[in-house]
Amino acid sequence: MASAAAKTIVLITGANSGIGLELAAQLLQKGTYTVLLCARSLPKGETALATLKSRSLPTDSATLFELDVTKDETIDRVAAAVESRYGHLDVLVNNAAVGLGTGTTREALRNAFDTNATGPLVMGEKFLHLLKKSTIPPSPRILNISSGAGSIGRRLDPTGMMYNMKGMYDYRASKAALSMVTACQVVEMGEFGIRVFAYDPGFTQSNLGPWNTKENGAREPRISVEPLVEVVEGGRDGEAGRFIHKDGGYVW
Repeated sequence: MASAAAKTIVLITGANSGIGLELAAQLLQKGTYTVLLCARSLPKGETALATLKSRSLPTDSATLFELDVTKDETIDRVAAAVESRYGHLDVLVNNAAVGLGTGTTREALRNAFDTNATGPLVMGEKFLHLLKKSTIPPSPRILNISSGAGSIGRRLDPTGMMYNMKGMYDYRASKAALSMVTACQVVEMGEFGIRVFAYDPGFTQSNLGPWNTKENGAREPRISVEPLVEVVEGGRDGEAGRFIHKDGGYVW
């Protein structure tokens, strides 16, 4: 474990596909990261590890955990395992998310909020003591993966593309709630030197929803994740506490 201790330890939720999987791949490629690959089910996580291995990436630097951000017992179990094995955490990436839900409006919003807003809040609380123990520069950090669809300012701007985009209440409202979660973490965790970001990777090919396809103009995860790696590595620390995307930021 000596070599692992010298590497930056990054925990990624929802790491079995899309943005999460590609972020794991790009970090592993660098050879200076230990990636804690979190998935809601072990079979999905094992498939993700096999995918990384097929890309000739150093999967010996990746550890798979079963973690569902809506189930506290799985979060507690992983936090205990990380503390026992590594003693600290350097970067927490709250990537797990759901898109448009099914069922009634109430059911859809309840599920979206639990995963997209409550999940990142609880993850921050459960892993705070491990982030506080980080000693590897640039500094411990939390990256909450958000969406421009959750920007209230953009929704109310009649000159912008979001103005005439109907529906998506559950997804939009839960991502707007994530903005407040992020703001609270910025203030309260900033006291411990932890930098917090809300980051929108942009319209990316994923299983988030049926619209996230190449045919609909969604870009490859590789392209969306490259700027995110820069945030992980401290290249945009001057924008900590903001709602940012690949080359700028959004109004909350």
